[in-house]
Amino acid sequence: MSEDPFGDLDAAMGSGETDSGPEPEPEPADEDAGTDDAVESDDESATESASPEPVDPRERPAFEFDETVHKALYVLEAVADEFDDIITYDVERELTRDHGLKGVTKSELHNAALAVATEHPEEIVERVLEQRGVDDEDSE
Repeated sequence: MSEDPFGDLDAAMGSGETDSGPEPEPEPADEDAGTDDAVESDDESATESASPEPVDPRERPAFEFDETVHKALYVLEAVADEFDDIITYDVERELTRDHGLKGVTKSELHNAALAVATEHPEEIVERVLEQRGVDDEDSE
């Protein structure tokens, strides 16, 4: 066994781009002909008609799954568990119950969480210093 327990993770995951992106989505039209055919018919008629019905943004995710990439994040288990709980029980519940969203996906939630983090890099700096026990005034 290698000294690095994650040494073969990059090879197993590829270069960060997933060739198997469509595989996790078991929703091709051929597998579930009953509902997907109806959706395809609606899609075709919407594109063929001169005035397609506007789609309520509360009814569908902000982006499709195939637009995403899989990135590994290495975090402490307790932090990952707390993140999952907050995303699932607080954020997703508020979006569905209080704002009427349907079909909220984990990729949407994770994308929003990372976007918030990128908007506040100073808080990330403060947290890393705090985790290391370094006083902000000591580092200057």
